[in-house]
Amino acid sequence: MVRRTAEENRRNVLEVATRLFYTRGIRAVGMDTVIKECAVGNATVYRQFPTKDALATAYVEGRADAWFERMREAAGEHVDPRDMLIAVFEVLAMDCAGSGYRGCPMLNTNTEFPEGQHPAHLAAVTHKQQVRDWFCSLAVDAGAEDPGRIAEELLIVLNGAYATAAVLDGGTYGKRAVDMARRLIAEACPGT
Repeated sequence: MVRRTAEENRRNVLEVATRLFYTRGIRAVGMDTVIKECAVGNATVYRQFPTKDALATAYVEGRADAWFERMREAAGEHVDPRDMLIAVFEVLAMDCAGSGYRGCPMLNTNTEFPEGQHPAHLAAVTHKQQVRDWFCSLAVDAGAEDPGRIAEELLIVLNGAYATAAVLDGGTYGKRAVDMARRLIAEACPGT
């Protein structure tokens, strides 16, 4: 049997927990289930993540980092900041239409951990604030008269699409979000 490094163990545990937490919910998945699915001993898991709260927080932070990486990559394919903003919603539409789509991990986490001081809750809130701030920065670059307002409106569209697509037809609501974002961006950032 090949021994894994501590980092390989950490990645394995986090990958398994990410799959389980996203599909079933954080509170619904016990550490015993994570350990079983990882096919490692208790000590291996707890050495990397001493508590379930630590694992849940790492899951949220990992999903937040992955979201930004994908969205910045999509936005980076464009020069015009308006197109960069729209690219985010085009990726959202693809995500929402996927068969494994179960909603926004940040919104799901906030629902499961509404306590304001829970570390997973705080990580989810921080992510949403960072998304709003990124939207605001792009809106400034796009010449928006009120970049804070358009950033907040786009965040509402983003979160509304993520939440609605998890309950109803994801493909339809993802496309609607792209259309709404286009209209808001065109109105707020008319260009030159």
